[in-house]
Amino acid sequence: MITQEHIDNLKGKLNEILRSELLLGNEIIETAKGWPNEKTIMIFLKMPFRRNYILNDIEYRDINDPHYWKAEYFDKSKDHILACKFGS
Repeated sequence: MITQEHIDNLKGKLNEILRSELLLGNEIIETAKGWPNEKTIMIFLKMPFRRNYILNDIEYRDINDPHYWKAEYFDKSKDHILACKFGS
């Protein structure tokens, strides 16, 4: 399920990565809020990240678990996550 409010509330550097990925042809397939922490927003992209992003206060994590997702960028200051799936 995609909730526009989640997308609208993703601010800062993760929003920059999201906009870049959408311009490069990736697409949002799911959003969520409240896990693992109450203020956490999660946005899931359909395909692996199209670029590598190196930004202060943003941590890249290689999850690589087919039951969950391939990778994620984590905003330490906001507890928000932008994750990518493996694609089809």
